[in-house]
This record gives sequence, C-alpha cells and structure tokens, in this order.
Amino acid sequence: MKQLFLGGISLCVHLYFFLAFGSLFRKILGRKKGCSWYSALFTPVLGLFLYYGFFEILALPMTLLLVPLHVLTVVWGAALAAVGLAAVFLCGRDWVKSARNLLEVFRCQKIICILAGLLTLGQMIYVAAYDLNAADAAFYVANISTSLYTDTLGRYNPYTGLLSSVFYVRYVTAAWYLDTAAFAKVFQVHPMVLAKTINPVMWTFLADLVYYQLGYELFRGKDLLAVRKKAVAFLAAAVFFFFLAGNQEFSGFLFYRAYEGKAMLEGLVIPFLFLLFVRIYREPEDHLAWWTLFFVSLGAVCLSTSSMTVVPAAVFAGILPTALKKKKIRPLIRAFLAILPDVAVLMLYLAVKLRIVTLVAK
Repeated sequence: MKQLFLGGISLCVHLYFFLAFGSLFRKILGRKKGCSWYSALFTPVLGLFLYYGFFEILALPMTLLLVPLHVLTVVWGAALAAVGLAAVFLCGRDWVKSARNLLEVFRCQKIICILAGLLTLGQMIYVAAYDLNAADAAFYVANISTSLYTDTLGRYNPYTGLLSSVFYVRYVTAAWYLDTAAFAKVFQVHPMVLAKTINPVMWTFLADLVYYQLGYELFRGKDLLAVRKKAVAFLAAAVFFFFLAGNQEFSGFLFYRAYEGKAMLEGLVIPFLFLLFVRIYREPEDHLAWWTLFFVSLGAVCLSTSSMTVVPAAVFAGILPTALKKKKIRPLIRAFLAILPDVAVLMLYLAVKLRIVTLVAK
C-alpha cells in the first residue's frame, strides 16, 4: 500500500507538471490569433508533449555523454521546480477560472459528466489491475530498474544486466523511461509499480481526454449540451472499439501493454494528431495548433522511436487536405518544419544502421 501511495503521489506530480507546462505555453501564445478556442482539458495533454519534449532535449545528450542518473535527476528536478513555480504565479488565476467553468459544466450536466468519469475510472482500474508477463514487459521494467540501481542512463542490457558496449539505437532516443527512473529514485517507488500500474493509469486518463475533445470537435455546434453528449458517446465508442478490436496496434497496446512506448504512440499521439488535423483544417492559421504539432513531434520522439516514421506519415496525410483546400503549399512546408524532430531521429537511426555513427555506451 505504501508503494501505491507513493506511486499515486508521483502520478499527481506528473499531472501537475503537465498542467504547468501546458498552461505556461498557452500563456505565451494567449494573445495570438487562434489560441482562445481550446478548453482547459486540452492543456494537460499539450503539457505532456512539452514535458517529454524538453526532457528529450535534456536526457538524450546526457545519455550519450554517459552522465549518471542522479545528475539528470537533479538537473531535471531543478527545471521542473522552476516551471512549477512560474506556473503558479503566472497561471494561478487562469486555473481558478478554469476550475469554476468545469464546475459549472458539472452542475449543469451532471449525468453526462458522471458517465464520462465512470467510463474513464473503469479503464484506469482495468489497466492498473491487468498483469502481462512477457519479454517486452521484462524489457521495459528492467530498463528502468538497471538505470535506477546502477545510477546510469540506459547503459545496461535489460535482459542480461551486463554493461552494453554500444547503445541500442532503437531505444536510446525514447528516453521517457529515464524520467520514470528519476521519479522512482526521488519517491522511492519500485520501478514495476510505476511502469506497470501508475504510468498506464496516467496514459489512459490523458488518452480519454483526447478522445472526448476529438468527439467535441467533430460534433461542434451551437447547442453545447448536445455537443457534449455526442462527445461522451464518441469517447465511449472509441473505448469499446479499442477494447474489442482484434488489431493489437490498438487494443493490445492501449489496454494490455500500456507500459510500452508504442501504447502512447498508438493510443495517445495519433488520436491527438487527428484532433489537431481537424482543427487546422477548420482554422488553417491556428498558431497554437501548429506549435502543438511541433511539440507533439518532439514529445513523441521521447515516447517511442517508432514515431520517426509514424508521425511524419500521419502529419503529411493529415495536413494534405488543408493544403488542397487552400490550394497552397504553405501548410505542407509548415508540416515539414513540425516533424523535424522525427526527421532528425530517423537520420540518426539510419546513420547508426549504416555504421556511419557509433553510439558508445562505455
């Protein structure tokens, strides 16, 4: 119980920093055209990608420079403290206003809100209780454990426990597990508790926020009550589709293997990209949507190396209708600039595979 309690604190801290990152960024762009449409539910999801995007910028160079985990923990902790304090002073009033608005929505539409809450809670309990013992599960948990208990950054083979001579390029850029190792170190939580219980709960909650907002955007209209009903119905449909689908790219990752980076890519990143595509198609000059597209690309690199191909393909497929609608190439140029982080990772991957570059681990 103590481990679950400490893990719960870690979960709350993560969600706070997601909110802080997202709120600060919205504050920066708040006066620009096209930034006022987004609801408070959008902020923590935006913050998640900002959080892991900036963590990638910090963690990847430290990993390649063979910096110890405790140094990364201190530096990242200082950065988070600065962001957290800045958010309190600069965004505190916005949070109070948003909380009042959400409370007013709950008072007016209690049944809809309760149904959505119960649906999300049921999923969170399911992913927390489900236990899958497989080779991939051992890899992801051991990757965190070896980094934590050897005070290194991904330098040990998760299966054998031996020091690797080179970094495995397929996983070295997906540095999110190092953030988990740092939190395990600070809160004294066992890596398995965070990796297979706490993190899946967090991903599921954030994914449901995305599904609801996607439904809200697709069925947007003047009657807000009807729109929210349709959004909740869309959320329920998405959940049951993912749960019952035979394709493991959806159901297998989102509900049964939520500790993997691919779960975040398939269940969170791609639906969030689709939300942005819909928004950009309707408002091609939406500054926040374009900036968010860039940070989704950057944050996705930290979550899964597979993003180096999946995200660029999704972005060009999603932005092409806007380019055709506008009859201009500018949206495609913006799309290319947005996926530069994934392009950089792809180039690194090819350079290592072609033996042009060697990522030495000792």
